[in-house]
Amino acid sequence: TFGGNPLAAAAALATLHVIERDGLLHNATVVGEHLRAEVDRMAHPLITGSRGAGLLIGIQLSAPVAADVAGELLTRGVIVNPVAPDTIRLAPPLILTTDQADSFIATLGPVLDAVHDAASRGLASAT
Repeated sequence: TFGGNPLAAAAALATLHVIERDGLLHNATVVGEHLRAEVDRMAHPLITGSRGAGLLIGIQLSAPVAADVAGELLTRGVIVNPVAPDTIRLAPPLILTTDQADSFIATLGPVLDAVHDAASRGLASAT
């Protein structure tokens, strides 16, 4: 609603400059592709696929346990969004590194195992 505001325009230009200067779009593409490949490679019974562009990624789950997965990840210091009962969304910053993505993958596996085991036992939540 404040289009043309000189301060907002200067902030937008500065942001675009940093994105270009630091190669953040390239990083988001490379790390995002790596992250999606690693999620798909997990071949976990709760994962049916992934989708997205760059670092904005949705992980499709085979059961309505997204809230449980998100809650368990949060207890381990990882924030994701349960955007549907069977989908979690990753929206990390554009500066995410491949090592940080791999750390997430290393955390995701045990979380999915715990949630899957809880769901198999008929428990409402793994947390």
